[in-house]
Amino acid sequence: MNLKTKTIKIGYIGLSHLGINTAVTTAELGYDVICYDQNIKVIEELKNNSHALKEPFLSELILKNKNRLNFTNELKNLNKCNIVYVSQDIRTNNKNKSDIKSILRLVNKIIKYINKQCLLVIYNQVPPGFTRKIKWPKNQLFYQVETLIFGKAIKRALKPERIILGCSRPNNKINKTLNHYLNSYKAPIIKMSYESAELTKISINLFLISSVIVTNKLSEVSEKIGAKWFDIIPALQLDKRIGKYSYIKPGLGISGGNLERDLENIINITKKYNLDDTLFKIWFKESNNRKNWIFNHLKKLVFKKIKNPNICILGLTYKVNTNSTKNSTSIEIIKKLKNITLSVYDPFAKYNNNNITRYNSSIDAMKKSDVLIVMTPWPEFKKITIKELKNNMRGRIILDPYRVLIEKKLNDKGFKYITLN
Repeated sequence: MNLKTKTIKIGYIGLSHLGINTAVTTAELGYDVICYDQNIKVIEELKNNSHALKEPFLSELILKNKNRLNFTNELKNLNKCNIVYVSQDIRTNNKNKSDIKSILRLVNKIIKYINKQCLLVIYNQVPPGFTRKIKWPKNQLFYQVETLIFGKAIKRALKPERIILGCSRPNNKINKTLNHYLNSYKAPIIKMSYESAELTKISINLFLISSVIVTNKLSEVSEKIGAKWFDIIPALQLDKRIGKYSYIKPGLGISGGNLERDLENIINITKKYNLDDTLFKIWFKESNNRKNWIFNHLKKLVFKKIKNPNICILGLTYKVNTNSTKNSTSIEIIKKLKNITLSVYDPFAKYNNNNITRYNSSIDAMKKSDVLIVMTPWPEFKKITIKELKNNMRGRIILDPYRVLIEKKLNDKGFKYITLN
């Protein structure tokens, strides 16, 4: 570690998922980090490493770098920083609209405390035009695109594919202090205007959405014509124009909040400039239609045949390796099944609802169930045996969209096993 790295102090404002994961990886690179959040409870939990965030390697890195991490709810401590990142996750409402005003208030608040030479980096998911309006010297103001993924945040923060930096004047050299810090990641740095960088964040998510929607639609077609989509996947992954990392495994629509937020953002932008937003609205429609996959099967196989069915749902989070239930399809199903007996288990999610009974294990949850729905592909669910299913379930219907139990060949063992084709 050289002297310059030791002398650079970096601040993160807002210690939700984005802020804390990036702050911790910055400390791992050898920098002293000031981590600010206005919520004193959040600060105390992080000091004690008893936070609620479930992210692989996060707790271990907090413990390892405790001497470099200064958790505080005192804004005056930011005055020591050379670089300050505004990293508070932006809240969205139930219509996926972002609360941009709260971030603007936060920015206006902190610029009263940071020193006049400080570099200010907007790291939130903001719409094009936001950064340029901030009243801070433009040669000290930047927008950086974040591409963290729930469940893989630490890994992606430590080893980004590239760093996308929005600048007032992209042709100018990056400030030496910021350049030194960014080069610590040993990734290509792509410079562009504020507006281009802000739109880049939205664009990345829209390309992901397009992959999800096309995959789900083709999987649906596959089911109708008797093809097997999972036979097709290897052929697509070997095509370099699509690739092995593409989103071509079928699912139940887009979820998690971030993709939906940027879909709502692009619809608002197209409206503002009188552009056709039909395509983006169709994506929303197709995603919502796909989320009915479980409910449609329940109507066909259960509600018409079983009176007062007992349904077990395994998994509440919208994906593995997170405790987030934001826009989770499981939660949407629970809200629809208001008058049904629901037994639920998830290893991390803390969600509760009046019409569910939470259990401490998958086996306890499935006891006397007529229907088992496996909604999140947690590794522990793969360990459920055929004997456990037969001994604990009352019925024999299993809906498993993500193919968690596919290898058990349950249709040959007396079960009605349904998965995405």
